[in-house]
Amino acid sequence: MGCRKDVRVVRGQGCRRRRELIFVFIMTMTLVLCHVSAFSSSSSSSSAWQQQGRASKRESMQCWGAASSSAANKCVELEHAEYEAMGVSKGNGRELEPVIILHGLLGSKRNFASLGSGLAKQLQKKRKIVALDLRNHGDNNHDWREEMSYSDMASDVLAFMDSQNFNKAVLVGHSMGGKVAKSLALMHPERVAGLVVLDIAPVRYTTEQDESWNAVATIIHAISQVDLSKPGKTRKDVDADLRKTVPDPALRAFVLTNLEQIRGGGGGGDDGAQPSLRWKININAIIQQLDTIAGFDVNYNDVTTNVDVVDDADDKNIPQYQGDTFIIHGGASRFVRHAHMNVIATFFPNHMLT
Repeated sequence: MGCRKDVRVVRGQGCRRRRELIFVFIMTMTLVLCHVSAFSSSSSSSSAWQQQGRASKRESMQCWGAASSSAANKCVELEHAEYEAMGVSKGNGRELEPVIILHGLLGSKRNFASLGSGLAKQLQKKRKIVALDLRNHGDNNHDWREEMSYSDMASDVLAFMDSQNFNKAVLVGHSMGGKVAKSLALMHPERVAGLVVLDIAPVRYTTEQDESWNAVATIIHAISQVDLSKPGKTRKDVDADLRKTVPDPALRAFVLTNLEQIRGGGGGGDDGAQPSLRWKININAIIQQLDTIAGFDVNYNDVTTNVDVVDDADDKNIPQYQGDTFIIHGGASRFVRHAHMNVIATFFPNHMLT
C-alpha cells in the first residue's frame, strides 16, 4: 500500500489522500490505543465537547437503504458535533472530504471530542471533522427506534451526509460504529473516501464463543435491571447497583455517562415524587436488538442480508469496498482475531491491520 515517488500525477493525488488517511489512522490509534473494550474511547471528554461541539438537527429524510419498510422508514435525524479548523483546505476548487466519527455501543459523540478537535487542528490539509450520535444513543432520544440493523444505522449516516451535502467522507468507526461504517462502505462505496475501523470485524459474535462479547451482553443486561423509578435515586446509587456485575470502576463510570438528570424530578410532596434519573440510551431497544448488533448486515442490491460467514471470495453477490481500509486491533482485545482475516480480506481487499 506504499506510494512510489515516480508515479504519475493522478496516482500522486491518490498518494496524498492515502497519507491523509494514514494521519487519521495514527491520530486515532494514539488516542484510543489503551481502550480495547467494546464500548468507548473515553468518558472524560465532556468539557471539551461542550467547548468545541456544535450540535444541530436536520430535516427528516427518507431512509432509502433502510432494512425496514414500515412507517419507521424515515431516517433518524442524527445529532452531531462539528470540529472545523480555520481555513478548510480545498482541492480542485472544492472542500476536501470531511471525516465522520462513529462511536461504539453505549457511546456518544462526546467520547471523541479530543480526537475531533485534534484532527481539526493537526491535519495538514484542513477539513471538517464531524462526530455523530448513532440511533438510540446520545442526544437522539427525540427519535428512539426499535430497529438497530447495521443497514438502518448506515442509512441514517448516509442521510446525514446528504443533508450536509457531503458527497463523500472518510469514516472513522469504533466497535458498533465500525460495523456501521463498514456496512455503509459496502452499501455505497462511491460515498466513502476511506475507512478507519477500531477494533471490530464484520462477523457475528456470540456469548458462547466470544468472551469479550459475553462481557458486553452481561453489562447491557445489568443496565436493563437498574430501577430508575425510585424518586431521589442518585448516580451513586446506580453505581452501587452495577458494582456486582461491573466491578471495573472506570467501565462503570463510562456506563454512567448515559444517565441524565430529569429536570424537576426527584421532588417529594403531596403531589407525589418523580424519578430523578433516566437513561439517554434506548436500553429496551438495545436489549431487543442485541443479537442484531452482535451480527453484521449489509443492504446490497436492495436486499438486506445478514453476512455472518463468507466462504466464496469470488461470489458476485458479495459486496466489496476497494478503498483504503485501516483496521486498528486492540492488543488486549479479542474482537479482531486471526480467524476473521479471510472475511475482512473478502469485504475489504485493500486493508491494513495493526
